[in-house]
Amino acid sequence: MKVAVVTGGSRGIGAATVTKFAKEGYTVIAVYNNGRQQAEAISAKLNDMGCDVHPMHADLSDPKQIADLFAQIGTYFKKIDVLVNNAAMSVSGLMQDIDLQTLDKIWAVNARAPYLCCANALPLLQKNTNAAVVNVSSVWGLWGASCEAAYSMTKHAVVGLTRSLAEEWNDVPVRVCCVCPSFVRTDMTAHYTEQDIALFEREYGVRAYTPEEVATDIYALAVHGENGTIKMEK
Repeated sequence: MKVAVVTGGSRGIGAATVTKFAKEGYTVIAVYNNGRQQAEAISAKLNDMGCDVHPMHADLSDPKQIADLFAQIGTYFKKIDVLVNNAAMSVSGLMQDIDLQTLDKIWAVNARAPYLCCANALPLLQKNTNAAVVNVSSVWGLWGASCEAAYSMTKHAVVGLTRSLAEEWNDVPVRVCCVCPSFVRTDMTAHYTEQDIALFEREYGVRAYTPEEVATDIYALAVHGENGTIKMEK
């Protein structure tokens, strides 16, 4: 049995990643916060197909809930083969318009949570000889843009975490990789018009991705990605 843990597993990239790993034969823990109905529906659908998916709740802005989550995983599943740190929140706006509460929340979910998930998962990852962590960043974790300072800051942190742990865990051994999607068609981006997307593609020289395409790249990195790989999706 191979075990994959996917945070933010109820929708978008996370739901597609849960589906990809489940169909590849993994036992998948789909971690959700607010998306209980979606996580349970996805799990039920996949389990009806013969897969093995388990929705588990955790508010990843709360360090105690992160610790409790991985304690539960250790109790019931004993190990982790793949950890996908996908959960994130998005906020756009001028720096002076982002209040401190929002800034603290996006930092806790997007940057601190992947760090703490890695720390809590490490003993379970070490029970394997080819374990992997795949962090989900963004092109804004490599670039910057007006009105994206808060979000971009957190996604740069994810890239930094990946590069640092790839060095720190080189002898563990646990491979640590990162995928940096550009525009992805999810419910988080549903408010953008086709004209907005076309403008984004022209301005930045990238194309819009589907969640399934990103999930395929996440799976490839998890299975045979070289330690420290930062994959930018253009």
